[in-house]
Order: sequence, then structure tokens, then C-alpha cells
Amino acid sequence: MKKKRSQTILLVTLWLFVGAVFVAAQDIQSLVREIFPIPSATGNENALAAKIELSLPKSVPKEKDPLGSLYVRLGKGEPRLAVLAALDEYGYIVSGITSDGYLRLDRAVTAPHPLFDSYLLGHPVVVSTANGLLEGIVSQPAMHLLTRERRDELARNFSLDLVYLDIGTRSEEEVRAKGVEILDPVTFWPDLSELANQRWAGHALGQKTGCAVLLSLAGETSASKFAQETTLGWLAQTKFPARGTRTALGAMRVKRKFLPQQVIILDMVPAERGEKSPALGKGPVLVQAKEGPSKLKDQIEATARKMNIPLQYLTGVESSVMAPFLGDSTEVVGLALPVKFPHTPVEVVDFKDAQALKKLLQGTLVSGRAK
Repeated sequence: MKKKRSQTILLVTLWLFVGAVFVAAQDIQSLVREIFPIPSATGNENALAAKIELSLPKSVPKEKDPLGSLYVRLGKGEPRLAVLAALDEYGYIVSGITSDGYLRLDRAVTAPHPLFDSYLLGHPVVVSTANGLLEGIVSQPAMHLLTRERRDELARNFSLDLVYLDIGTRSEEEVRAKGVEILDPVTFWPDLSELANQRWAGHALGQKTGCAVLLSLAGETSASKFAQETTLGWLAQTKFPARGTRTALGAMRVKRKFLPQQVIILDMVPAERGEKSPALGKGPVLVQAKEGPSKLKDQIEATARKMNIPLQYLTGVESSVMAPFLGDSTEVVGLALPVKFPHTPVEVVDFKDAQALKKLLQGTLVSGRAK
């Protein structure tokens, strides 16, 4: 296992020197395999953005902003359309180094749910340092040696104050010699499991799959003619709110930079949580913040009917990425992947949904229906 992990770390560290891959020749699963191991905690998305940029065809016009987001602009004409996916995953930062060589952790952003931090116990993680990626494990107490009160504390009142990250060092000097500094990002180990029936599982798999769908779409449509100005964007810091708001900082930048009139958010929604919940393998989910007429929604539905693509629906759902585009004349909808066990180390994605999502976006953009 150690040998396998070391090989994976080496591959992730050296990917930048391998060169670009023409994405049009790859399926979404292959792209996910390439980008999944690259850490992309909020505020540390530069490595994933660089990989995506290298993987795009050279002829595609690319732009960046100071936040770390990456954009591709294609076509001309109105209404201006933006298709957006998040670059960042939930992660942690090094908040302290003990005298005996352990690391202490804090959140980079607010946890997505109350139990999220407890997944750290006993799990391997990756520390992104200036010297490269470093393996570590989060200490797991021997439960049979703890009192009942202590076990209850770990189960019900878990906090990051209980977490110690072991990287194999025995002093603060050894830690710093490894290149570790305060505020270095920490993410879960990139353990990707390929299940039956085109279903895969892994931490932040929904977010990484959304990035891969948009990357594959950019590669296959870059030479097509667009009837409107279309911006494809991989957004940094979508889990960090703009000052004084609930809106994602990366999404706010897009609104101000490109002034889109129509917006499609590539997102993920919880699946198989009850009879009315979206299901895996039943197609992408069309998400609206509220009920009401929408030309963009009608255009997507028309494309889905024409191409025989199944759609699922959710209404009354508003994400922080969607929020800055609400309340004015901008039309915004979400096209989401249904994800089982979201925001856990074992998010499950059905790649039939991902393939259908890409096909639907491609048909909508190239056919000129989104106008």
C-alpha cells in the first residue's frame, strides 16, 4: 500500500512535466482519472487550473483572473452565455506544529455538514507544501482503551481540537525541514474506487467530474461555430463567500467580468435520499431557484427531447454559485450531477449521468438553442 501511495504522489507531483493531452480524444472517465489526484482545496486551486489549461487545445483562447479561475471564450453574439464549474474542494489548512512533530488543522472554509470533520479520523491525507505533496495520517485513538465518556465525545462532539496529523516527524524542526508551513492546504487522500455499472466513488468526485465534463466539452466544441458569446469557466473559491454576502467569490467575479445574460451552473445534488429525490443513472438534474418561466430552461428541455436525454428536476434550490445571478434580468439554471453520499470520502457518481450531461450541453451550445 505504501509503495502504491508513493507512486501516486510521484505521479501527481510530476504531471506538469508530462505535457498537455488533447481532451477531444478522451472520455470523461479518463479525464477524471487524470485530475482526481490533484489537490484543489479552496484557495489552492492553481495546480488543477494549470492541468486543465494544459489539457485544452492550443487553439482555444484562455484567460485567467487574479483569483485563480480559468476561462475559455468562444463565439460572438448575444445573449452572452456562461457555463460554470467549481475548481475547489473542501479542505483544511495547517494551523499549528507541535514540539513533538505533529500538525494541527483548521478549516479553510465552513464545513458542508456537522459530521464532515469526523471523517478525518484514521484517514490518510495529503499536505500541499512548497516542496511538493507530502503524505500524512490523522491519528486514530484505540477505541477499546477509551472510557465510554471519551468515545461519546469523539462520536457526538468531534472537533478539530482532537485532531493530530502525523507525517512521521518527531520535532518541529523536522516538520519544517520537510517544507511544511502554517496555512499549507490539507486534503483527503485521493482514493478512487471503480464500482460496478459505471459508478465510481471518491472524495470530491462530484466536483472533479463537473470539471472533467466542462474540459471534455471545451475540447470537443472548440472548433464549432457558436451563435452567441459563450464563456466556459472553472471557478476558484466557490466555497468562500464574497464579503458581506452568501454568494461565492468566484461566481461574483464572473458576473462582474463577463456580464453574462444566461448562466448554466454545473453542480451536484444529493441523490437517492427518498422517493422524490434524484436517482443515479437517471440523467442530469435541471435545478431552478424558484418556479417560473425561463427561456433558458425551455431551450435545455427542447435539446433534451430532441437528443432523447432524460432529465430530472429540482426546484427551490439556491446554491452560493447561483446566488449572484439571481434577482436581476440574468437567466440562471443549474445542470447538476446526482451524487450519492455527497461531501463524504465516498461520493458516488454514475458516469452515465456525466456522459448525458456533456451530450446535453454540447447539443445546447452547438445547435444555437441557447439564444
